[in-house]
Amino acid sequence: MSSMIDMVGAAILFGVLILAVGRVQGNLNQTMAQNTFNLNTQSEAIYVARLIEYEVSKAGYGVTGSKISVADDQSIAFKGAMTFGGAVDSVAYYIGEADTTTMNPNDFRFVRYAQSSGALSQRLVMTQFAISYFDSSNTKMTTPVTGNDLKSIRSINVKFRVESAEPVTDASTGLSNYNAVSWEKLIYPRNLGKPY
Repeated sequence: MSSMIDMVGAAILFGVLILAVGRVQGNLNQTMAQNTFNLNTQSEAIYVARLIEYEVSKAGYGVTGSKISVADDQSIAFKGAMTFGGAVDSVAYYIGEADTTTMNPNDFRFVRYAQSSGALSQRLVMTQFAISYFDSSNTKMTTPVTGNDLKSIRSINVKFRVESAEPVTDASTGLSNYNAVSWEKLIYPRNLGKPY
């Protein structure tokens, strides 16, 4: 009789142990997926931030005449040489159509157009892209900036938000969310307002 109780007790302990290992494995899998989405989202945000910061800071470099041609709250087009002594290039950033290839319902394509390389629509799971413009007294300008007011732009504030393409579901609560990275910077292109 005692051996039967020992066997039932061992089976119960083994079952509890299996359930505990299963729960730990499930939490580990969820954490690994969340970390992967975090890494991908952060990598995409860093790439876009570096690109925008570098190119917008070159706006007007080596350009005589009109340096910024489009200044809207979700798009910008400007001219500038991207390297010292390099050719002047026309660059534009704007949001494209909604991206239906991801599970994220707020996703749209981010488009970077350069005259030297053409349009490049990037799948970045971008959910927000906003631009604002400031004059020499750091007063925010009303968008869209048009006509002679384009010559008054001295700094450009770019803000965007990148989210994960797939939601991460918390196993304990069942709630899903998208990992997100927001970036914002006020950029002062040194060649705006100069005759060259």
